[in-house]
Amino acid sequence: MSTIARRDSLSRWGEPLFFFAYVVFMTATVLQTTMYTEMAYFPKLFIAMRYFAFVVGAGKVLLDLYEDLRQVRGSRERLLDWVSVVVKYIGMAALVVAVSVTADERALAFLLVLLLAARGVSVNKIFRVTLWLQIGLAAFVFLSAASGLIIDLRFERAGAFNRHALGYWFPSYVMSYYFFILLLLFWTRKTPFKWTTVALLEGLNLLLFLLTDARLGLLMNTGLIGAELVRSIEPLRKPIHAFAEKVLGTRGLGSLVQWGWALLPELLCGFLLLLFRFPTSTLAQKTDGLLSNRIYYAYIGIQQYGLHLLGNNIEWIGYGARADMSAVEKTYNFVDCAYVFILLNYGVLLFLGMLFCLFWVSARLGQKGELHKAFLYGLIFLYCFVEPRLLEVNMNTFLFLTAPLLARPPYLRRWLGRRKQRRTPGPKEETVTT
Repeated sequence: MSTIARRDSLSRWGEPLFFFAYVVFMTATVLQTTMYTEMAYFPKLFIAMRYFAFVVGAGKVLLDLYEDLRQVRGSRERLLDWVSVVVKYIGMAALVVAVSVTADERALAFLLVLLLAARGVSVNKIFRVTLWLQIGLAAFVFLSAASGLIIDLRFERAGAFNRHALGYWFPSYVMSYYFFILLLLFWTRKTPFKWTTVALLEGLNLLLFLLTDARLGLLMNTGLIGAELVRSIEPLRKPIHAFAEKVLGTRGLGSLVQWGWALLPELLCGFLLLLFRFPTSTLAQKTDGLLSNRIYYAYIGIQQYGLHLLGNNIEWIGYGARADMSAVEKTYNFVDCAYVFILLNYGVLLFLGMLFCLFWVSARLGQKGELHKAFLYGLIFLYCFVEPRLLEVNMNTFLFLTAPLLARPPYLRRWLGRRKQRRTPGPKEETVTT
């Protein structure tokens, strides 16, 4: 086999390597949120699967860098592009390692490797694979709990243990997985669903609510399904589209709406700061009551642990996740707001980088005119205001939309080019004599 043929053969392994690592990682990570972790040897198996996926994903990253390097072929510009990517990878890896050591958390390193390994892979293909994988894993967990293979934990509310976890650690996990499955379903669908299909999805949402009593999950899922219902009814869809185009086409107002939606995470964080500044105000009290004391726990968390550049090693404690209910902790030490959770756990630097990445994706969707996708993407920010799922790739697969930003911009070549232009003097003026 010639050298060129051998290299081409290596490049064809890129996408299969990524999906192999991704499916193994997702399977292990999803099952780690279930009561399978209470069975002998399964926790160690899931950990081994995650590390194996990490190694394979890292191999895909190195393969991409090798493919870039062999494309240089003496070109100074391409070499600078390659060095730019390597420097960027090293910088991100250094930050993630520092945060991981400080917070004693490995999930960030796994996430970074997966995002970098996704380079060159179609995001829509990742979403389609994830959709079927999530549906299959959810069905497997439900059947395992229904057959008694794993424990269906029950949680107390109003004096009765009527909240089913359906095989997961907590009842909210079921609704969270369903929310992101719905997002994937509506994102990958090229045309709107029929209203009958949408009604069936809401029926399943109500059934899950009756079993889990996850109220906030019910509200968010119903809002998402309601938006799709409007799209499924053409007499409603047309005037709403016309109104949206008119608003976005209005000078000033259109930019305000578009950039305001892109800056939604920052606006939500600003709203939190307002509530923290006036914790006894009517607005803070009513918001906290609506969100089941989530604002209170976020406020207490910041007061107790403070803010750090590289995060903090915090032992989070929740209600349950044990088969022996008599051993459940009587204290609650957890922050459900994803923004505050990330800020406390991973620190200011990573938090600011995350906000920039989210803004970049949202703004890019708006600039491309993909308004429906921009709307769905913004719903993630609203949902993660009350659930800490923003950086959990086993739920929030939309993190892969940030992969192009993490991997490609040749900033080093552009910076050197601008520097060279500043140093190069302009042509001297000719002296004219008479």
